[in-house]
Amino acid sequence: MALQFKRSGTSTYTTVKTVTTDSAGKLRTTVTASASGTWRWKAASTFTTSGATAYGDSVTAK
Repeated sequence: MALQFKRSGTSTYTTVKTVTTDSAGKLRTTVTASASGTWRWKAASTFTTSGATAYGDSVTAK
């Protein structure tokens, strides 16, 4: 899974980190937000599954 960030005022998401799930299929990671913008998860397509993109969560950095 790709953790992506889009800085406020822009239209392009950038992959910040790639994370694998644990044995239960859960994701866990930490990042430090240094700019305001929107974070989202994106799963790539595979031979047997379609990709998926989560709705973003907006953050405001101080």
